[in-house]
Amino acid sequence: MKFKFHTFSELAAILEAEHIPAPEYGIKREAFMTGVSEERLLPEIDRRIEITRNALIKGLEHPQHSRSGLTKGAAVAFASAARRLIQDELFTRSLAYSLAINEVNACGGKVVSFPTAGSSGIVPGLIWAWWDTRGNPGPEGACNMAQIREAPYDSRLRDAFIVASLTGVIIAQGATLAGSEGGCQAECGAAGAMAACALAYLEEQPLKACFSAAALSLKNSLGLVCDPVAGLVEVPCVKRNAFVAANVLTAVDLTLSSIESIIPFDEVVWAMKQIGDILPGVLKENSTGGLAITPTGLAFKQVLERLDT
Repeated sequence: MKFKFHTFSELAAILEAEHIPAPEYGIKREAFMTGVSEERLLPEIDRRIEITRNALIKGLEHPQHSRSGLTKGAAVAFASAARRLIQDELFTRSLAYSLAINEVNACGGKVVSFPTAGSSGIVPGLIWAWWDTRGNPGPEGACNMAQIREAPYDSRLRDAFIVASLTGVIIAQGATLAGSEGGCQAECGAAGAMAACALAYLEEQPLKACFSAAALSLKNSLGLVCDPVAGLVEVPCVKRNAFVAANVLTAVDLTLSSIESIIPFDEVVWAMKQIGDILPGVLKENSTGGLAITPTGLAFKQVLERLDT
């Protein structure tokens, strides 16, 4: 069995030749790449999935406030808001979960960098939101904490994480997952593509449609810059996780409506690489451009410098 692939086209050809589903292939590939048996891999994957669950619980149960003052408990505020324009449980959970996990990261808590710390809320936030709303629905009402703490899950959820991982592998090889190399399109943009592919898979779409959803999501993050205020993974990172979550839901809804990406996923990744290569260095994570050098951004930097002296 071949375990090297660089594009979705190559991955699809391997899966067709081997008559194997993507999640099973993902496990076999990881076992081959790491030298760890499949039997030992599964508990480790589940452990990491559990870390993401614990992060979202922490972020929703306790407002997260960072030392910098840039993170101020947005997840709890959003989840408990009495007034909201979009009254949909999946939408509310997706944004709240994504915010919660990334706020925990911003405040020094334990998360899974999937694919990066700055984008860590997007993939697990959306997968868990789908699971709590559609896969294992409990009491009605978004962000019911009793349900969140006690909800079981089965192999479908693990499979979604694995499919997301395969999407990330392609982006990493064809472009990059580093904001310092490709801007935030490589972090939150890549995470959005991974999440869109995973959600379409959970909605039982064929793999080609899943990667079309990934293409739709990634296309609408192309050119996204990385300009963190005061060099911290907080502004615009935390709230951007929520915005990309909304983008993912749109991509998957379009896919479920039989609307395809005109530009194939592999070509979108190629375009992402070209854009990252020509993106100015000041917009690649070093906080020397964009939001980082606004008057407010510079004021926060000065406050933090005083705190550190």
